[in-house]
Amino acid sequence: MSPREKRDKNISEGVIMEESDVEPLCRQKEENKEGNRKRKILEVFCLFLLVALVLTCFFIQQYKAVFVVEGEEKKQFFTFSRTVGQFLEEKGLEVSVYDKVFPCKEEKLKDGNIILIRRAMPVTLIVDGNVQEVWTHSLTVADFLQEKGLRLGKEDLVFPALGQLLSPEEAVQVIRIIKEKQIERETIPFSTVRVNNPQLDQGMVRVMNEGSEGIRENIIELVLQDGEEISREVISSQVIKEPVKRVLEYGENNSFSRSGRVYEFEKSLEVMATAYCPGTPGSGCPVDERGASRCTGFNNDGYTYTGIKAVAGNGTLEKPHIIAVDPAVVPLKSLVFIEGYGFARAEDTGSAIKGNSIDLLFDQHDDAYMFGRKTLKVYILSH
Repeated sequence: MSPREKRDKNISEGVIMEESDVEPLCRQKEENKEGNRKRKILEVFCLFLLVALVLTCFFIQQYKAVFVVEGEEKKQFFTFSRTVGQFLEEKGLEVSVYDKVFPCKEEKLKDGNIILIRRAMPVTLIVDGNVQEVWTHSLTVADFLQEKGLRLGKEDLVFPALGQLLSPEEAVQVIRIIKEKQIERETIPFSTVRVNNPQLDQGMVRVMNEGSEGIRENIIELVLQDGEEISREVISSQVIKEPVKRVLEYGENNSFSRSGRVYEFEKSLEVMATAYCPGTPGSGCPVDERGASRCTGFNNDGYTYTGIKAVAGNGTLEKPHIIAVDPAVVPLKSLVFIEGYGFARAEDTGSAIKGNSIDLLFDQHDDAYMFGRKTLKVYILSH
């Protein structure tokens, strides 16, 4: 049995130890305490190293190199941020609501990530009569229109050109060009044919055929620019109804016979005939309070416009009727023959006698009133 075992046995049996035995025992206890203390220090140090190692690994894992690409520029950053949004905020990289960030702000960051920032720029869009400012990330005009979902017709015009690069504050205009076809009808005027008739009195015109307009159908190509017509062109035309000519017979006969005698005339015409009296006191014509007669007004002195006495004739060559005429149609002093009434001479005028009208003079107002209105044929005789 070793001395230590013996000592331990004696202590357990309550044997009183000698002084020589106590000293080694105290030394042994001190050694044990020192060993325990060093062991604890070692354990703490190891624990510290372990924590430091874990923290180092954690920080190494969280510390990331990130690349930011904006346009042609590329920059490298180092960060502990966990998401793209946190990283942008940490580095003071402001992004507007119109800008685009790839990956998105909620995406978790990884070491070596590349963050792409595409800045939006304001562009004025003019289309369909509307002007608006929009923000875009497109590089070219074509990309911009596609981004906005604008479909172009094959005839539409775009300024600037589709392939041109966009710049901030630039105006992009789309001009809508629409070509459409329309069917239009137009009238074709008819022509007039003159036919001489020797049986018809000179000055008389007879309508043999009224004539009618034709119809032409045209196909028109219209060009509309932003809804406004800028041109039209007839691309085809077809006559669907031919015009019908108007046929007029012109009289050539210049003579007539009465009582076995032949009279030549310059022209004949149909007139609207009325009658009047001289307006003198003996004619029975009503006179107003001013002294104006109903038939001749203030010209009721008993004389005609040409200065002869206003006395009714009987229709013979020796004593022809007196008529009022429009001098533009029947020259004054002309000798005429009135169908059914005989010869008359144009000696008077009247404010109501215009065109193919005559006024036949009667001596009495009642006779003039009874004459009424009649359509008569008149021959203007040759001198």
